Order: sequence, then structure tokens, then C-alpha cells
Amino acid sequence: MSLYFSGSLKIGNKILITKKPYEVLHREFVKPGKGQAFVRLKLRDLLKGKLFFKTFKSTDSFLLADITVIDVIYLYKETDGLSWVFMNKKTFNHLSVHKEKLFGADKWLFNNIQCSMTLWNNIPILVRISNFIDLEVQDVELSVKGDTINFSSKLVKLVTGTKIRVPLFIQKGDFIKIDTRQGIYISRSVV
Repeated sequence: MSLYFSGSLKIGNKILITKKPYEVLHREFVKPGKGQAFVRLKLRDLLKGKLFFKTFKSTDSFLLADITVIDVIYLYKETDGLSWVFMNKKTFNHLSVHKEKLFGADKWLFNNIQCSMTLWNNIPILVRISNFIDLEVQDVELSVKGDTINFSSKLVKLVTGTKIRVPLFIQKGDFIKIDTRQGIYISRSVV
């Protein structure tokens, strides 16, 4: 493992703090007129997904975390309802991931969708889905035609089982583009 000083850290570095992996999202080096230089970091806890700021002396050192990111394909959900199975695209090995490691991506998973999986010491800790995906509308809530004063959107159920609000012109069988980070409708898709 490589040793990094906080003064030489870069955005995207994965480091160990108290034996847990963190990703550096933002770095600010501060050299005050008086006193020792310090580094203010914005970090993401890779095990819990939480963001926070932390300040370190410029001489503090960190070990580089053994983090790898692989491309995987979603296969199926286990019968226990708590685990999802993915296949590594290069080795074809199957990896089972607990729901808490999906961080909300389970709402958008359907067969054969490509994702990226973060491994720490070859153990899955995070699954990320593309920011924008196209999904088919499976069911549409009934709405009163012409009633745009009270409702300018309607609720639809997607093939993944997730329900979201869309404009009134969306029909059953349409494909729509969704922002998976916010869980909102973007546009109608041409598939």
C-alpha cells in the first residue's frame, strides 16, 4: 500500500482513515499567515455513502485503500429479497450484494443493465448505476382528460416497480428517460 501525505492528496484518491475507505471529493490547501499549513478535505465514506468535511495537518499521512472498480451486469434478485446478484463482465463471476450497498439503485435495476461496482479488498461495497436510464412505463394512473388546473402530472409505474410523476401525455408502453440521482422524469425516449 502506498503512503500519501494530506498535502499531496488529489481528488479521486481513495484513502484509509481509521481502517475505513474514503474517497477524496474536494481538496483545499490552506497556508495561514501564522501557524502550520493544513488541508481541508471533502470526503465520501465508501461504506455508508455519507459526505463530510474534515481538516488535517499537511504532514498527516494516509494509506491508499485497495479499491477497484469493475463493470458488472445485473442478473436477478435473490429470493430472500435482501441480495442482488451481478456478473463481472470480464471474469463472468457472480457477486452477491446486500441491499444496503446499493444506496437506492435497487429502484432502477432491471435484467442485464450495466453498472459499476466498487470493491474494497475484493468485497463489494458500492454499486453505481448510470445517471440517466431509459425505462418502459408499465402502468398509468387514470387522470381526467383536460383537468390540467388541478394536476399537471400523473403517477406511473415503471417496469422496475418504481412509481414516479410524469407529464400527462405519457402513456402505457412509452419509454422515458429518468435521472436516477433524483428519481425524476427527464424526457420521452426514442428506443
